[in-house]
Amino acid sequence: MDPTNLPESVNTQVVDGYDYRLDGANVLNHLRPDNEACIFHALGDATFKALRTRPMDQAETDQVMHCFGRGTEGGQVVDPPQPAGDPPQPAGDVWDGPTICTSHGVFYQPPAFGVALGQPIADPTATVLDDGRIRLYAFAQGIGIVSAVSDDGRVFAEEPGVRIAGTEAGQPRVWRLPDGRWRMYVSKVREIASFTSDDGLDFVKDPGDRLTAQAAGLAAISSPSIVEVEPGLWRMYYSTLAVPGTGPGGKRSGSATSTDLLEWTVDPGWRLGEGAPYLTDSAEHPFPVIAADGSVSLFYGKFRASQGGAPDGLWRATSVDGLTFVDEAYTGLYFGNDPEVLLLPSGERIIYYGNFDPAIGGQLLSAICTEW
Repeated sequence: MDPTNLPESVNTQVVDGYDYRLDGANVLNHLRPDNEACIFHALGDATFKALRTRPMDQAETDQVMHCFGRGTEGGQVVDPPQPAGDPPQPAGDVWDGPTICTSHGVFYQPPAFGVALGQPIADPTATVLDDGRIRLYAFAQGIGIVSAVSDDGRVFAEEPGVRIAGTEAGQPRVWRLPDGRWRMYVSKVREIASFTSDDGLDFVKDPGDRLTAQAAGLAAISSPSIVEVEPGLWRMYYSTLAVPGTGPGGKRSGSATSTDLLEWTVDPGWRLGEGAPYLTDSAEHPFPVIAADGSVSLFYGKFRASQGGAPDGLWRATSVDGLTFVDEAYTGLYFGNDPEVLLLPSGERIIYYGNFDPAIGGQLLSAICTEW
């Protein structure tokens, strides 16, 4: 490899005389967020940290290559694509506790929306239209925010065009405004921005930022999701943004309130993760569901990658006041993340979420839960 013409993902650190810029075989030099958790799970935290200071040996390489859908020889597939649904939990980590959700399986994966095989379709968000149909938005790698419509919330038809193009937006969350328009809140790494639309199809960027990572006390911010606390008062939940090289774990979720859905004031403290009053495990991509009594359930991804511990995937916690969360429960949606819960016109709720299959790419799934 020519050290003067390196991909940005290559680690340029020199440790004890070993130049990692020249080590094209080291998996950590080409790590993406969507396979970090898999590598952690295969090797454990201690080995992963050690690999930042030395090359990966052949046995370790063989152990983690399934995370990339490739064998040790170019083009060799180690693990064939799994059937539609959540990936199986690794042997030895079978969860024998209660679960509260059942997956319907995959309803979108590449090459849907023109996404290349192996790339992500991710971050589903949905709204009910005036005619009772459901419109779902998602992030399509290399394309932008796209949309699809459904009569039942389960089977969708792609809509032509792109709602928000290119790299303008990631991790979208749609919200119906009091005046009937739609606002799309998006993550921009250092801030949360928004776009507004009269028809849910053509979005125009709103001036300024909705909330900055600095104001939230984070290095990077992601996954804004909103619930109406009371008439004229809204609460947004958000989390640390997972960035390459950080691995699973260490994510926490906070919140902010607004009276106009544009200006947001951060709530003191943390809802989940380090610094929270009770539930201090890593928690990312939170999504709130409010009950008739005002209590809040928060669905979120938890990726601790601790062998023998609780499963990685979607979890749910509850709160009386929307600020202090307790009563954590595993959904049963292994390796699921980026949840969105929608109240269907039938009165039932459905949860949309994503996972990643290295042989296919990012997938969108739906599920039904017994507890919300």
